[in-house]
Amino acid sequence: MIPTSAHGTNPASAIRAGLKVVTLASDPNGNIDLNDLKAKCEQYKDTLCCFMITYPSTHGVYEDTVRTAIDTVHAFGGQVYLDGANMNA
Repeated sequence: MIPTSAHGTNPASAIRAGLKVVTLASDPNGNIDLNDLKAKCEQYKDTLCCFMITYPSTHGVYEDTVRTAIDTVHAFGGQVYLDGANMNA
């Protein structure tokens, strides 16, 4: 799973690795939509591999709810990969 706010190379990398990419919606402020995240974790719980996020987001924001997002994915057996590409600036 990859949020729509992620860096564009994230879905490309996942597809290249042979994974099916499921995108997550953003809330009105451009942050990860936690309701969509939970719904998709439930929907894909039998095949959930990982959650790839760019942190800080491509918007340059450290999202306040990132810990909740990580805990949600872990609760469904998924791993979390943080792409720190935006920290290079």
